Amino acid sequence: MYQCPHCEQPAISALRKTILGPGVPVACQSCGKTIKITYPAWMKAALPGVLVMVAALFFESNLFVYGLSTTGVALMIALHLLWVPLVKEE
Repeated sequence: MYQCPHCEQPAISALRKTILGPGVPVACQSCGKTIKITYPAWMKAALPGVLVMVAALFFESNLFVYGLSTTGVALMIALHLLWVPLVKEE
């Protein structure tokens, strides 16, 4: 569980944070106040994975294409969970 920036209690699960986008604020499970992520933080976490997937377009081998695409998605999810902070919605 990730902590709420309002109450510092568990707010959302890792699965919920994985699908959380900058335009989709959610309510904290503990206090009910609205939390979100910012667009710049979301982009910084997504960009490395997107670049890996774009690099996959330049290979003809299906093994490289599927391998790089899977690596790109895994990288996007991991960086989103590690680098993107939850913030208070004003």
